[in-house]
Amino acid sequence: MGEASLVEMTVVKVSPYLREDRPLVWLSEKEGGQPRLLPIAIGEFEAAAIQMQLKNHEPIRPISYDLLTSMLDCLTVGVRQVIIHNVRRSIYYAKVVIEKDHKIKDIDSRPSDAIALALRTSSPIYVARELLDKVGLEPLETELDIEHTLDRFYELEPQISEPLNPDAEAPNISLPESQFAQTADLCEADPPAEKEKSELTLLQHQLQQAVLCEEYEEAARLRDVIDSLEDKTSP
Repeated sequence: MGEASLVEMTVVKVSPYLREDRPLVWLSEKEGGQPRLLPIAIGEFEAAAIQMQLKNHEPIRPISYDLLTSMLDCLTVGVRQVIIHNVRRSIYYAKVVIEKDHKIKDIDSRPSDAIALALRTSSPIYVARELLDKVGLEPLETELDIEHTLDRFYELEPQISEPLNPDAEAPNISLPESQFAQTADLCEADPPAEKEKSELTLLQHQLQQAVLCEEYEEAARLRDVIDSLEDKTSP
């Protein structure tokens, strides 16, 4: 796949999707006055790993992607780039392009794993231009920033994309099962019950991240706060 057929992207956000158990990672064109966006549904662990890197949060102990990055470095294997190249039945396909002793090899990957690895190795992220032309979310002229485009996306039906190659047989890939994403604070106008519900959701997400990073003292503290809040909101 030539460079002309690829579009370099940057990771701008991890956000909740239409269900609480499925977050999205948002990619944006790196160049251009009105960059197109590409939302991809991912799982809890992958979202946490991406979010931690975006926020420069260092886990107490290395998680899987940190370990993989260290191993690649020790083995002098470089990650040249990651490429998200196809979609079939709303499942995206990616590859990690590695280099060892001046030899290049493509490794099949889920986009979420490829993105989490790319962020840790400072490797460029590309999307096939044909794919972005087909499923990319274009900003309107009246939209001043990316947040406006994200808001418009959540007002639409879930994005269902047809494959670029309908005859291609998709590999057997297990979809991630759960969700992680930091949630924004509710506005002051929200009813108290809704504010407490949102606070509870945020605390549960923070608990998941603490367990993921093996920060068990923090996880225990959060568990106590969640229990107290659940007691308050119980009928």
